[in-house]
Amino acid sequence: MTIQKHISAIALVGLMAGTTPVAAFAQAQQPAPQIEEVTGEDVDAFVIAYRDVQAIDAEYGAQMAQTTDEAELQTLQQEAQMKVSEAVEAAPDIDMERFIEILTVAQSDPEVGTEITEKLAQ
Repeated sequence: MTIQKHISAIALVGLMAGTTPVAAFAQAQQPAPQIEEVTGEDVDAFVIAYRDVQAIDAEYGAQMAQTTDEAELQTLQQEAQMKVSEAVEAAPDIDMERFIEILTVAQSDPEVGTEITEKLAQ
């Protein structure tokens, strides 16, 4: 997995959750991938991983908001990227590539976005 995909994942997470400090630094754009249909099982796996990503985003976002040192900010960003990648890869039945695909679909398909939002609220 390239660092570009990690950055894109964090950027997409930020877009879905609203503007967040972790997402603010990720400005890389990727071409639209070929995306498979998102099943209920995919949504369940995504929600598990997304909750972990949200926790990482909150932890590192708070730290980044408090630093003015560019080197420290960059270090925190890199740590956050790695933790997000590790969290997604550790989640059952999903990997970073599929996580990004589902997040992309959620951005453009209101049904999938609503299903994810409802499961996150449970």
